[in-house]
Amino acid sequence: MTGKWGVLAGASLTILAACGDSSEPELSREAQIFVATIQEVLAEQNPAAGTDELPVVYVEPLGDEDIGATVQADTARELRETADVRFADERSEALDEDEPGMPVRDDGILVAIGDIPEEGDPVDVEVETYRSEDDRSTAVFSFALRSSAWTVTSTSVVPDL
Repeated sequence: MTGKWGVLAGASLTILAACGDSSEPELSREAQIFVATIQEVLAEQNPAAGTDELPVVYVEPLGDEDIGATVQADTARELRETADVRFADERSEALDEDEPGMPVRDDGILVAIGDIPEEGDPVDVEVETYRSEDDRSTAVFSFALRSSAWTVTSTSVVPDL
C-alpha cells in the first residue's frame, strides 16, 4: 500500500498494537494485596539486602482461607524480579526445623497473610512476618484502592501477648 491509505493502515496497526491485549493480565484484588504486602515487608526486612540474590519469601495463609492457585501464580509472576516467592500450605514447609530457633529455609522470610475481605475499601489484613522463633512480629496492614491498584496505606504492629 502506498499513499494516504498505506499511512492510515500503518497508523491503525500501530494504534491496535498499543491498545491490544497486554502480555500481563490484570491482577485480582487479592493478588494485588498479596503483592503490596510482600513489597511492604521487603522494604522493611529484606533478608537478601546487600547481596545480588533475590530474597526468598515464603507465603502462607494466616486465616481460614487457602491461597488460590491463580493468586499464587499472579503474585509470583508480578514479583519475579523482586523476590523468589514460594507458597507453603503449612508452616513446616518453610522452616528448617533441624536448626536451632527454626529459621526460615534458604535464609528467607515467611509472610503469613490473613483472610482478605471480598468487599470494602479500605480493608485491614493481619500479616505475620517470621524469620525464626525469636524473630517474628504481627501487624495489621491497611489497604486502599489508589489509581486502580491496592496499596498499603498504614501498618500497625500488634503487641505480643
